[in-house]
Amino acid sequence: MAALRPADLLVVRTSGLAAAAIRFGAALTGAPNISNHVVLAHHMDAQGRWWGLEGRPGGVGWADLRGYLDSNWTLNNILQPARPDAGRQRVCDAALAMLGTPYDWDAIADDTLRAFHMHDLWSKDWGGKAPGHVVCSAFTSYLYHREGWARPPVADRDTEPADWDAFIIQNRYSQR
Repeated sequence: MAALRPADLLVVRTSGLAAAAIRFGAALTGAPNISNHVVLAHHMDAQGRWWGLEGRPGGVGWADLRGYLDSNWTLNNILQPARPDAGRQRVCDAALAMLGTPYDWDAIADDTLRAFHMHDLWSKDWGGKAPGHVVCSAFTSYLYHREGWARPPVADRDTEPADWDAFIIQNRYSQR
């Protein structure tokens, strides 16, 4: 994927029970259930490997993107317009500043309730402030929102991988 650039997103399918549960929850709501994780591309190292930042249960951390880039399931937003180099740098810098930000378990519980068409019990937007806890899809939505870039039409904290799937597919932003 030669066209990948810093601040592009990879919306990916991973394995395991939690990953399957996220996709199942998306299917229950009628949303695309292709992916269960979102990663922000950050930089390519001297060996030509892409590295990204992702929200995960251990907190925001680094991810080697090779496995994601090799998957036939991976969507990306490479073709999304209006993301100049200076903005890409600001998004990557903001993502880097969030390294170690804890996982948002309340948001996971809220996502689960929404999948079963139940009330939002804990969902609250961050009110323009940097979040103290994030999940992968909310992390990337917050960063894009902060820069003023188009993103799924959902409150940042409520953004799920399925929202990124729908946004990318509907706008034809993905490139193989």
